Parts: sequence; structure tokens; C-alpha cells
Amino acid sequence: MKDKRAFIFYFLMTLIFLDFANQIKVLSYKTYAFRIDNPVFSIVHLNNTGSAFSLFEDKTRFLIIFGLLAVLYIAFYVYRNICFEDKFQLLSLTLFSAGTLGNLLERIRQGYVVDYIKLNFINFPVFNTFDIMICIGIFLYLFFVLFDFNFLKFKKEKNGSN
Repeated sequence: MKDKRAFIFYFLMTLIFLDFANQIKVLSYKTYAFRIDNPVFSIVHLNNTGSAFSLFEDKTRFLIIFGLLAVLYIAFYVYRNICFEDKFQLLSLTLFSAGTLGNLLERIRQGYVVDYIKLNFINFPVFNTFDIMICIGIFLYLFFVLFDFNFLKFKKEKNGSN
């Protein structure tokens, strides 16, 4: 284990993000009764048996296995490689795991994922908050890894040497 605090943070924040996204989903069910429909977005409810952009449609077992392996791999990666000081990577991997776990649990429980956010200003697939968390997590991770934010550590070292 690289850093016990990092793994505990990862685990607890994954559960918090998972609960937060579930609460938004519950709110979407309540809101759906009022039919929110405006130029920006609508609340709809579609059962999606596939993944992003309806890839792997009706391949529920494959998506369950893939989601489970992804969550386990990320948890193991955090356990072995991430320090608590790597806050940006830790946050991005937490968002990714919470989103993947949310879709995974819903797929196991129902056999499909409920998508409910429809953008009205562009022709784009309907999605849910778990999908948003996955996309933000991946984007942030790639951004912080590609641009290597060591300048935060440099500032700390520079201030410590004065």
C-alpha cells in the first residue's frame, strides 16, 4: 500500500459521490412528473441496455464484467500507486470509480441503466449523472497526467527553502 490515507479518501469519496448521483436520479424521477422541457435540457427516462452511445447494446453481462474489472483495477491502482498528495489524480479516479460503480450497480439490479438528461440545443445521446462523473473523471485524469502538475510541489519546495 502506497498511502493508507489516499485509499481511505478514495473509498469514502467514491461512496459519497455514488450517493450524491443516486439522489440526483431520485430527484429526476420526481421532476419527470412535472415534465421539465426547455431550450437547454429535458428530463426524460430511457432504459439503456448498452454503454456510451449505445455501444454493446444488449450485452449486459459483458458490461457488468467490464465495469466490475474497471472498478477493481482503479481501486487496486489507487491502493498501490497513489499518494494522498496526488489530490488531483485521486479526485479524478474517485469520480471515475463512482460513476462506473453507479452504472454497474444499476445494470446488475435492473439489467439496464436509466438515462434521463437530454440536451435540447444539440443532437446528443441521453445520459445520466454517472456518465457525467465518468467523463469528468477521465478528462481530469488525462489533463493532470498529460500536463503534470508538479508546479504545486515546486512552489512548496521553493517556499520551504527560503
